Amino acid sequence: MDEAFPDSSSTELGRALSSLGKSWYVLTSERPIALFKGALTGPTANVSRMCYDSGTSFESLIANLCEDLRRMKITNLHVGVPTDRTDLFLSRGFERAEILVRFSRAPIESKMMPILPLMNLTEKEIPILSKLMYDAYAKTSGAYSDAQSAENVIRNIMSEGYISGASFASGAFPNLVSACLVTRVYPSEANVSQVFTHPLYRARGLATTEVASAMNRLVNEEKGVTRLTVWSPEANDVMKRLLDKMGFVHDRKLVEMTSRLE
Repeated sequence: MDEAFPDSSSTELGRALSSLGKSWYVLTSERPIALFKGALTGPTANVSRMCYDSGTSFESLIANLCEDLRRMKITNLHVGVPTDRTDLFLSRGFERAEILVRFSRAPIESKMMPILPLMNLTEKEIPILSKLMYDAYAKTSGAYSDAQSAENVIRNIMSEGYISGASFASGAFPNLVSACLVTRVYPSEANVSQVFTHPLYRARGLATTEVASAMNRLVNEEKGVTRLTVWSPEANDVMKRLLDKMGFVHDRKLVEMTSRLE
């Protein structure tokens, strides 16, 4: 943040992005104009952690971003932006979707006993997890339209930074009823990328147990992780109550802006 924006001759840029993972992209015009993290799932791109050259106009930045994504057959763009920048995106034809809040805390050990058997999750469980995730969100407005969409999300999570040892599902395999997927986003920070429970098994403390188990594993086996974060829609009161009860605090807010790329 304290350095000049990298120019096209920077050899450090490629090495830095490689160390961060394959979901980091460089947006270029005649030179690099932005760096961003992008999750491309089917026809949808979710862009986060964008930083751009202050010498580039915002209009040019968005125009180049949209043009590049169209070439990649992306038709829906979602960008999480600070609240003070929403007017810029609105002026470029974006629509305001929902407000996302981040909760975080330092991982701690707990003696919470599992309500149902717990198992760690690997790519072998993706088909079962996809069906569970679809069932969990099936009646939620704007959620995943089919099991394939859910599978794409889970595969994207497991493709980079995924911590299998800190990701848990509840139930007797193959009848899993709740799951918590954790990734490492920075050397010192892990994130609960997804937590979902089948409607028939909600309000039983399964998600609480899974998050607590994730923290236990992070404390004991993932050295250097000093913070666990969770992003949630501001309107999700159930998740807010769960995280409040577990000592998480709200420390950041973003507005999700969406655009249809015609």
